[in-house]
Amino acid sequence: MTATTRARTSRERSRRSHDEFTPTPWPVALLCGGLGGLCALLAFPPYGMWMLLPVGIALLGAGLLVRSAGLAVLVSLAWGLAFFVPLTHWASTYAGEMPWIALGVFEALYIVLFGLLARTVMVRRGLCVSSSLIVAALWVGVETLRSTAPWGGLSWGASAFALADSPLLNLGPWIGMAGLSLVTALLGQLLLFGALALLGRRRRGLIGFSGVWPWAIAVTLVLVTVVVPYPHNRAPVDRPAMTIAAVQGSMDEIDPISFTMPDDVFENHLAVTRETIERTAEDGTQLDLIVWPEDSTGWDPRQDPVLAAQLTSAAEDAGAPILIGTQARVGETERLNQSVLFTPEETTPYQYSKRHPVPFGEYIPMRGLFSKLTDKVDLVSLDMIPGEEVGVMDLAAIDQGEGKVGILICFEIAYESLVHDVVDEGAEVIVVQSNNALFGDSHEAIQQLAQAKVMAVMSGRSVVHISTVGQSAIFSPEGRQIDYVGHWEEGALLADVPLRTGITPAVAAGPWISITISALGLLGLLSALTTDRRALARTASTRGAPTRTAPSRTTARTRRGQ
Repeated sequence: MTATTRARTSRERSRRSHDEFTPTPWPVALLCGGLGGLCALLAFPPYGMWMLLPVGIALLGAGLLVRSAGLAVLVSLAWGLAFFVPLTHWASTYAGEMPWIALGVFEALYIVLFGLLARTVMVRRGLCVSSSLIVAALWVGVETLRSTAPWGGLSWGASAFALADSPLLNLGPWIGMAGLSLVTALLGQLLLFGALALLGRRRRGLIGFSGVWPWAIAVTLVLVTVVVPYPHNRAPVDRPAMTIAAVQGSMDEIDPISFTMPDDVFENHLAVTRETIERTAEDGTQLDLIVWPEDSTGWDPRQDPVLAAQLTSAAEDAGAPILIGTQARVGETERLNQSVLFTPEETTPYQYSKRHPVPFGEYIPMRGLFSKLTDKVDLVSLDMIPGEEVGVMDLAAIDQGEGKVGILICFEIAYESLVHDVVDEGAEVIVVQSNNALFGDSHEAIQQLAQAKVMAVMSGRSVVHISTVGQSAIFSPEGRQIDYVGHWEEGALLADVPLRTGITPAVAAGPWISITISALGLLGLLSALTTDRRALARTASTRGAPTRTAPSRTTARTRRGQ
């Protein structure tokens, strides 16, 4: 046997021992894509069937096991559209149908990117433990990219936000959002492995009824998370809680043409505040802080003596400062989204400006270009500019009591890095001021509330999430709902909100969890690209065709002799 023959035999033996699976027929693959995206959608609020997210990821994986990269693109696109278009339907409330669809399509392209990368790994490496880890890491990497780029990204639909009511959330303070995404994707891979084995799609490795084992492992992993303890998290000495009232005044529906705030927004919030002050006075409760939502005063009350006087009067009666949400003009074309503290002493000693304005919602990037494509950019007449300072209000430093309050405005609660920032700067509790009135009766409000709960657990801080029209709630550092006001209701959240000073492992690690996992996925992808192996089984016609071999030297000499 020559060296060439031995090498060829060795390669053939390697291929035979390597994992091999039957490709998914194209109609089934496309069905897996669309159905998988729908399963992912149902995992998020208001449906809350979180266990369907791993199922959706498994269906996406099954749809990617095809011979054609072009077909894999279509499968991934079907998954992304079935998920993101209905998930972001709230964007159509004020932006219109075309911008909403454009947003859904753009977000779906990230799933196409993941699909191509994941297919490369599965086809070249097969369905083994290492490839499942790489594919899950790629899921995290693409999700991280989507949450950061372009223009700061959009983290809406991140895997962790589907886990608000899942026992997997117990892992949040230990491994952060990226870790939760990794675990979710790994569960999807286990479900895929088991299904392929039980359906007879695999030729080698895990086949037949042994496919029950990956499913059993997945169920066991979920059950184990039920007993995962929370990291030790101390309260401030002699100050375990802060008495906070968060006011949801509600309002009339926003004008669908001008999108200006209704005239009753200030009056409604002031009235509910007065009622809350009377109630706490009767109970003998001393308030430490009153919080109003984003945009709860319309334009800046610091420029309106009448509004300012009413806020000061309410603060005097409550014996506590009031944190309001307002807009402040900057020149002729720009504005700031701000939180401003009004005190009983007729001062405004603290203000926070939103650091992460929403592109196309609060400002128009590349306005000159996009104005040529659509007149919808005119809906945002004044571009919001970002603030520069992390929102942590030290009440002791401004002689308004004790405690450090982290402040985030609306969509900022969806960004893990911004939550990390306020905790790193010493926040003992986090307040989120939001205005969901722009999104009408859509699912935006309940989806954002789930984000607040996830971030409370991940950060180890209570989160007071207050909206103009709801839904509003207070969550403890363990994710327990302390108080709640429903959608389009008037009312106030009132509680002794737990304070904490500990730093969870997820916050301590900062961005390194997502960076490490993403790097693992990239290295695994590069490793897969170095091999020419293919785990796709050959077609029946190819397997059945006779093998043509070169004639031996003896046969050749005999023929020449004849």
